[in-house]
Amino acid sequence: MKAIILAAGMGKRLQAVSGGKPKSMIEISNQSIIHRQIASCRQAGIKNFVIVLGYRQDQMKNHILEILRPEDVVFVHNPIYDQTNTLYSLWLAGEHFTEDFVYFNADVLFAAELLFRISGESRYSQLLLETKHCGEEEVKMIIDDNGKILEIGKQLPRDRCAGEFIGIGKFKREVLDSFSRCLQLGVDRGQQNNYFEYAVNLLCREHYLQAVSTEGLPCVEIDFPEDLERARQLFGGEGNDPAVTDRH
Repeated sequence: MKAIILAAGMGKRLQAVSGGKPKSMIEISNQSIIHRQIASCRQAGIKNFVIVLGYRQDQMKNHILEILRPEDVVFVHNPIYDQTNTLYSLWLAGEHFTEDFVYFNADVLFAAELLFRISGESRYSQLLLETKHCGEEEVKMIIDDNGKILEIGKQLPRDRCAGEFIGIGKFKREVLDSFSRCLQLGVDRGQQNNYFEYAVNLLCREHYLQAVSTEGLPCVEIDFPEDLERARQLFGGEGNDPAVTDRH
């Protein structure tokens, strides 16, 4: 299994606190967000990475290669990162859909234990779900009684939604041809500036995608300064992940 990380964006809403550097390079207790993500993947036994870059890509490459060997990472360049969104960035990485992979954006800080919940032996592709009452701007899921994802997206009736998709998922090899086709369909329909959940919503009409609860484990998507403050409260111990068990 590999990890595909989307790290092309500018993080405009955090420019005031980032000093202009890429959002995923912001430090939480002397360790950047993306370094923490990579460390969490390693704890879960994930050693190979595909990382999509755009904004300040050379700076990002150098930063990532501080902790990864060149042979363990493939960089994909999104030349129009300022005009596109995660659907397009993931579409660019499509040639690397060769095996099971975990997916997340480079602005999500999470307990490494969450990766163990979805990187095991389940036969299904899985998306992590935080059960809660959602706001208008959150990516929501509608699921059935067995946890099958019926719909995913922002524009869903909140009273029917089980909670928020936190932006971390595992996609099995068996669905990757279909997933590639759904991403291509999004590009063909002019959805380059849409979120990758547009393609996932199409995919769940063809395949069984399973929602997996994040219950008891922290995860923060860092979009605004208040998100950054919350992340520092949750993950600000000296290199501590608040919910990691030793698996090795």
